[in-house]
Parts: sequence; C-alpha cells; structure tokens
Amino acid sequence: MATGIAGSKGFIGSYLSRYIAARDPDRLRLLARNTADYHTPSNAEVIHGDLLNRSDCERFAAGLNVIYYLAHNNSPVDSDLDMPNDALVNLVPLLNLLQTIQHLGSKPHVVYFSSGGAIYGRKQELVPYRESDVCAPQSSYGIQKLAAEQYLRLAADKGYLTASVLRVGNAYGALVSQFRMQGLIGVALNCVLHGKPVRIFGNPNNVRDYIHLEDISQIAMLAAVPGQPFSMFNVGSGVGHSVLDVIRALEDCKGQRIEIQTDRSFGNSLTDWVVLDISKARAEFGWSPTVDLRAGIDRMLAAVVPEPEQSLS
Repeated sequence: MATGIAGSKGFIGSYLSRYIAARDPDRLRLLARNTADYHTPSNAEVIHGDLLNRSDCERFAAGLNVIYYLAHNNSPVDSDLDMPNDALVNLVPLLNLLQTIQHLGSKPHVVYFSSGGAIYGRKQELVPYRESDVCAPQSSYGIQKLAAEQYLRLAADKGYLTASVLRVGNAYGALVSQFRMQGLIGVALNCVLHGKPVRIFGNPNNVRDYIHLEDISQIAMLAAVPGQPFSMFNVGSGVGHSVLDVIRALEDCKGQRIEIQTDRSFGNSLTDWVVLDISKARAEFGWSPTVDLRAGIDRMLAAVVPEPEQSLS
C-alpha cells in the first residue's frame, strides 16, 4: 500500500512520518515545501513541492492509496488577523489536491486532521463533545477546518475518494519552538529548559483535552482503512486539564517552579472548555489512549538531550 503525508514537516506530521515508517514496510511518500534540514525516514520518498501548485499535487498524489492531510498554517490564536490569507494558505491547497485526485481517478482514502477544540460551539453544560454536536467555530482556524471537512464529505459523496476526519484535541509529545502560538506543553517545556517564563494566551483556567502524539499516530494508522465513504472521529483523552493544571504537572515532573506570563492581547475569544467524547473511536477501532498527561510529560523530559558543556579553555 502506498501512503502519502502532506504536512510531513509539521508537529504531528513529522512524528507520524517516523511512526508509519517504522511499522509499514510499504511505500511512504512525504510532501514538503522546504526540504532543508529535513531528517526523513530512510525508507521514505520526499517530494519537494507546494499544494498551491497543481502539478506538485499530481506528483504527490499519483499512485497513493492513503493520504494523510496535515498541511495547515497558523493557529486559533492568530488566524483572525488576516482571514483572506488564512483561506488562501489553508483551504485552497486542499481544494487543489481534491481536484487533482478527481482528475487522476485514483480514489484514495484521505485521513484529514481536523480540530477537536476549534470547531465546536460553546456549551452551557460541561459535557464532553460528541461528533454530532453543533459546530460553531470561534476563529478563522476553526472555520477553515470545518470547511475542509465539508469539502471532503462532498468529495466522498461524489465518489472520487473516501475520507476519515480526525478531530484531534490538543496534541503534545515533543518540544516545539518557544515562540510558537500553539502547542502549550511543548512550548512551555522548551521555555522551562531554557530558563524562560511561559507565555499563556487567554484565560489560564481554560480547559482542554490533551492527547499524546503516540496515541494520535496509533489511531491515524487504524483510520487508514475505510469503514464508510465518510466518517469523523474525536481523538482525545476524554479528560480535561486547565492551562494551570498543565503548568502544575510540568512543575511536578521538572521539580521546579515555573514562571508564567499571561498575554491577553491574543486568545480572548477561545472557547473556555473543550473535552472530547471518544466513545465512537473506541467502538469503531477498539482504540483508547494509553499515555496520560503526567506520563507523557515524563516521556518528553526523558527524551531531552542535554546540551554539551562548554569548555573553559
């Protein structure tokens, strides 16, 4: 089976690429706009291209049975700053790829990574979100994700692909840039390791559903086998943690106090509570998350490579 990953250099995409390469001996094709300093699995083919270019879409999609789609820029915090550009860089590339797939007639299965935190509407009662709940995004980021889901549904209805949508909670499991505006745990831990305060956007009491990259990758491989022409699944832990809960867990695991800086200039419109009901994914795939928050943070700390001591000479 030939598998392709669009967005293979991103936070989830890079982890998923290694995960699949280690478990699937068949062909793996990775699409990247920039291949500089790109450490790819030895058994993967790398396509240097851009989904805004139709010929690059064709080079990437030709002959693929499964396509994981993770290509996305910006975050819920900053997506509203330039909404026309948000649509251009995040929705148009997917539409280019879908039109290419229709032209090729290859009928692949697309696993699309949506958002389990940004597409749902606010709730009066704090009950975990089901896939059937009302979607009312509070950011351009969420609107683009929801629109992408609907274009995939339309494509599946027209019969030129099948699709599984994964509405993923707050992913963590690897360090990310200290200046990134998404990925609290990876950003915060990186700040702590460099002796810098952790910047928090919006309300520090906001609750989210955090899910480790290992568990995300596991269900992603399970979702590569289509059960229906179009389906969607929440992917989370089913447990909520506030931003302050996460900071306390980091303090416990690291054994030190963490300084925080609350930034109210961004993130004020973010939903205050999102926990995902994952019963559908459990019933469909027999999948359940295996890495809890504390264990996941411990894993991240164990994976940190100490910086070499500098010589005094």
